[in-house]
Amino acid sequence: MNFQPDINPSLNNITAIDETAIFVNGIAHASSLLVAPEGELTPIAATTTAELSDVLWQAILARTPEVLLIGTGAKQHFIPPAQLTAFYQAGIGVECMASGAAARTYNVLMSEGRRVLALILLPTTP
Repeated sequence: MNFQPDINPSLNNITAIDETAIFVNGIAHASSLLVAPEGELTPIAATTTAELSDVLWQAILARTPEVLLIGTGAKQHFIPPAQLTAFYQAGIGVECMASGAAARTYNVLMSEGRRVLALILLPTTP
């Protein structure tokens, strides 16, 4: 019996996160990222939730995910509900969690074929 996960190499799997990079399919990215199961990765200039802009929120809404996972670094930080009102009105679930948890949850939902996006913030290191 095979207990190895079936990973589709054409999908964007978050394979690791450390203090300096987010690894997608084993390739390091040294900035915050918006990750979708398919297609190109979108680098994000923000390193904290306070730096997330309305332009970014609108771009994410236009992609019509079922769920948006926001990885906020080593610790969970919340985004003011007023900034997420458009997501709630569109029936899009939004979850804020530590980046490692967001990456694991993204990989599970992606493997189930769900329309999930992960916004993983890579905080600047001192």
